[in-house]
Amino acid sequence: MEVLISVFLMGLLGGVHCLGMCGGVVAMLTAGLDPQVRANPKKVALFHLNYNIGRILSYILMGAIFGLVGALLTQSLQMNVLDKSLRIFSGVLMIMVGLYIGNWSSGIQVLEKIGAKLWVRLQPITQRFLPIKSLKSAFFTGLLWGGIPCGLVYGALSFAIISGSAEQGGMIMLAFGLGTLPSLLLMASVSTQLNTLVQKPVVRRVSGLLIIALGIAALWMPINSILNTKPHGHINTHQPQMDIHKPYGQTNTPQPSDLDYLT
Repeated sequence: MEVLISVFLMGLLGGVHCLGMCGGVVAMLTAGLDPQVRANPKKVALFHLNYNIGRILSYILMGAIFGLVGALLTQSLQMNVLDKSLRIFSGVLMIMVGLYIGNWSSGIQVLEKIGAKLWVRLQPITQRFLPIKSLKSAFFTGLLWGGIPCGLVYGALSFAIISGSAEQGGMIMLAFGLGTLPSLLLMASVSTQLNTLVQKPVVRRVSGLLIIALGIAALWMPINSILNTKPHGHINTHQPQMDIHKPYGQTNTPQPSDLDYLT
């Protein structure tokens, strides 16, 4: 449950990053709608809801895959060591996301560049659904939208891989996707105001600091476990010890006296 809350908050607080990164995508998708649809706010909202349902479904599928891979790795390798290593990596990655959102470091972009290689292959497929003419096209566009390189998504996927199963990995990414949903739905109607808000340094820094705090909390659990691990080979001092001065076969058990036999 703690992991689900953490990734949900990461998605919610990372909304400032989503607005900056996906603002252009949302604007493009809105502009591509039929003029009659754009004139009806309810219809526009319905299209954007389908975009985001497809996007979140893509996160769930990726989470299930990463969760399954993590389960297979822990079964074939040293589970305890690998689990702690992956948990430390997840905490570090979340801290990097916070630093990126707060405009203190762009180290997370290294992962985004790796993901960009996959997006190059997915992007041409999206052209088949543009311009958006139906809710079905909006859904499949959103499904592909989930493949856009994003350090925030990779941070959440790092928690999916340590979940231990495909089901848990999918649940983690569902929680993350729901966390990102409010900002992206609001973007469709008040994108200009939101973009102005998220560009304020204080907003980005506060959001970044809160995500860093979540990362530190995630780091503390595996590190604390390592520090408190007792070394093997501990001798129980309460066990009776053999007297080396006694002949073999004799113990320190007191012999019964004549009074004992009488009673």
